[in-house]
Amino acid sequence: PLTTHPDAAEAGGAAHPWPPRNEKLILRLRSASNPLHRKFIPEKLRRWSTSVHARVLASLFGAGVTVSGAYAAYRTERGPEEDLIEADDAPEFAPPGEIAHPYNERSVFWQVAFKMHRAAYFCILFAPCVMAGLLAKITEDPALRAAWIRLLVKTIEMGGSSCMKFGQWISMRPDVIAGDIIQALAKLRQDAPSHPFEHTRRQIEMSFGKKIEDIFEDFSEEPVASGTIAQVHRARLRPEYALKNKDGKVIRYVAVKVQHPGVLAETFVDIDILFNGFGFLFAVPFSKQEFVEGMQRQINFEWEAYNLWKFKRNFRKEIVEGEIIFPEVSRELLAPQVLVEAWVNGHTISELFDGRNPNTKNEKGPQYTMKKSEEELQDQRGKFQKLKKYKEKMGEWAGTIFRTNAKMFLKDNFVHGDLHAGNVMVSPDHPESVVVIDAGCTCELKEEVRPKFETFVNAMCTGNTEEVADALIDFNKKDTKKLNVSKFKESIKNTMKKFVTGPGRSPDGEPVRIGAMLTAMLKEIQKHGMMLRSDVAMSLVTLGLSEGLIKQLDPEFDCVTGTLGYMMADESVNKDFRKLSTVLGQW
Repeated sequence: PLTTHPDAAEAGGAAHPWPPRNEKLILRLRSASNPLHRKFIPEKLRRWSTSVHARVLASLFGAGVTVSGAYAAYRTERGPEEDLIEADDAPEFAPPGEIAHPYNERSVFWQVAFKMHRAAYFCILFAPCVMAGLLAKITEDPALRAAWIRLLVKTIEMGGSSCMKFGQWISMRPDVIAGDIIQALAKLRQDAPSHPFEHTRRQIEMSFGKKIEDIFEDFSEEPVASGTIAQVHRARLRPEYALKNKDGKVIRYVAVKVQHPGVLAETFVDIDILFNGFGFLFAVPFSKQEFVEGMQRQINFEWEAYNLWKFKRNFRKEIVEGEIIFPEVSRELLAPQVLVEAWVNGHTISELFDGRNPNTKNEKGPQYTMKKSEEELQDQRGKFQKLKKYKEKMGEWAGTIFRTNAKMFLKDNFVHGDLHAGNVMVSPDHPESVVVIDAGCTCELKEEVRPKFETFVNAMCTGNTEEVADALIDFNKKDTKKLNVSKFKESIKNTMKKFVTGPGRSPDGEPVRIGAMLTAMLKEIQKHGMMLRSDVAMSLVTLGLSEGLIKQLDPEFDCVTGTLGYMMADESVNKDFRKLSTVLGQW
């Protein structure tokens, strides 16, 4: 029925559709018996309050109040540190492109002559090593094999940077290479010979077009470290080139990484020679294209700068909370052969543990104790005192490194490929934090294999031998027709029983030793003639390497239980892990 709007009736207006109101439910402030609105509200305002404009304004006001409340709740939950994260974001850092090798511009005759020269050099260099290896294989003499392995390491070191990197990559494939060779090749990650300061000066001045004195107020001619690709010097920047950290603090003391001479020359043809030569002896456990791409990224320091930027972006929250530090990098002083980053005042984990109690005798007896000079003993005593000083922090550092690895593997899919004790530092300036350095080597899983890898990690942690074996078969690159599947599954089952009996527990009730279990499984893979995908194999080796570092800091740390907890807590991890709630409940 049509009724007359109360205000319209009072003003003598015509009737228009208006829904009848329930007299019992509505407070009739505008009735004749309750004329409060007439007394206190002017007639024009009363008329305007019923207009379309007033209703639109009221709607906008309500929406504004709602948005303001939501934003206030968001800010309360968000916390002030995340504002700092956004304010501290560095400008976008585009991945570097491929660099054309300068030798490609040389004449064809020059290139042919250079390739013949390098091929002849490798033939002469490796001939004694190949003959010794064949002799050791024929005689099966352990002493002769040990001598051959030492000769192999020395030969690879003399082969140059590409050859040493090739050896390092092989050392990360225990699924294919024998354990004693793996252990020997791991030494290639340690200190390499340094180059003269004259080359450092020349390389810096060529890269930036300025005298070294125009950039640095002070520059140590003696390198503090030397690796396969480059060596590091300590220096002090001039004020106009100073860096700034997230707190706006000026940084002038820096580490200057300079590429060794001959690295470019050795990467021009050596990779082809290595793959063709070693291909006759054994199946190289990674593709040539993968190795070329990895090598290009490690000899171009712009990639290391990009990796550090990406790690800082992925770990913004952890950096603000003071858990982890990645060194600041100068974008102004960056070239493919030179990298300038903030100097970290502190010690690597390996340096601290090198300083174990110098008064402790070797358990094997005095004949196994290497004599040290008084200076070496004094240095070791100093490190031992630092080790005692940091003792109470080691459990915290182990937890930080574990969470860092879990995030890299399970959430970001961007993993530091060489996170050993020599690439993790602790600093008295930031005792609560760990500092991650040398980010030239990274690994990441292809998207098509990520869900299967996460399922594999889940199955390994919970002791599901069937899923572990199925995943390893899926990761195999060789022809599965020749594989005895039932026999392989039985061997994996027997292997895992030695290390895990239930979610996160070993047969002796202690935490599962995931590194030892991975090593045993990789040996079984090798026995059955399988070869894992390179991205999976390198991820597994990196996982074992990281667990070793964590256990070195805290032998009681339970990586498996921590991994299960991380999978359950992080919603970004594969949804299949939600079933773990049932498993953990039963546990």
